[in-house]
Amino acid sequence: MSHNKDNHSNMLEKRRWFLKTLGTTVGASAAATLITSAGLTSAFAYTPRNESALLDGKLLNKGHMKLLHDICETVLPRTDTPSAAEVDCHGFIDHQLGQCHTKQQQESVKTLLNTIEGRAQSLYTSSYTELTAKQKTDLLIAVEAKQGFSDSQLTDFKFLKGLIIFGYFTSEVGATQALTYQAVPGGYKGSIPMTPNTKAYGSLNFY
Repeated sequence: MSHNKDNHSNMLEKRRWFLKTLGTTVGASAAATLITSAGLTSAFAYTPRNESALLDGKLLNKGHMKLLHDICETVLPRTDTPSAAEVDCHGFIDHQLGQCHTKQQQESVKTLLNTIEGRAQSLYTSSYTELTAKQKTDLLIAVEAKQGFSDSQLTDFKFLKGLIIFGYFTSEVGATQALTYQAVPGGYKGSIPMTPNTKAYGSLNFY
C-alpha cells in the first residue's frame, strides 16, 4: 500500500511539473489536456524506435510519420542535446494520440499535417520533408503568426507542439540531459540534524 501511495505521489509531482513547463509554451488549458495521470503512465511506458519515421504508425501513415519527424526536428532541433526527432517524438505522438486522446484530437492532428504539407507544396512546390531547414522553420512560424492559417489551425499546432515537448521531456534524453536530473528515489542521507521547528522536506526533483 505504501509503495502504491509513493508511486501516486510521484506521478502527481510529475504532472504538476509538466503542467508548469508546458503551460509556459502552449498555455495552461492546452497543457492540461495533455498531462493526465493516464497520459503520464502511457508516456513513460513508450519505448522509442529508430525506424519509426520509415513505417506506418499505429494511427498515422508512413507519409504522416516522416512529415511529423521533420516537424519535430524543426520545433526542437539538435543543440548540445539530441533533437526531438532523434529521440522519436514522432513515434511517441503516434502512440500517445492512439492511447490517450479523442478521435477528434487524432483527426485534428492528421488534418493539420495535411494542411502543412499542402502549404509547402503551394509555396515551394515541394514536400515539407524536402524543404531547407529555413523554409521548414518559416512555414511553422507562419502557422504561429496565422499568416495563411486560421485560429483553429493555430490551436491544433499548439496542441501538437505540446505533444512534442511532452514527448521530449518524458524521454530518457530529455529527462537526464536537457533537464537537471535527480534520481528518485535517491541515495539515503541519515543523521540530518532536526529540531521541533524543522520543516518537512519537499520534492527536489521538479522544483
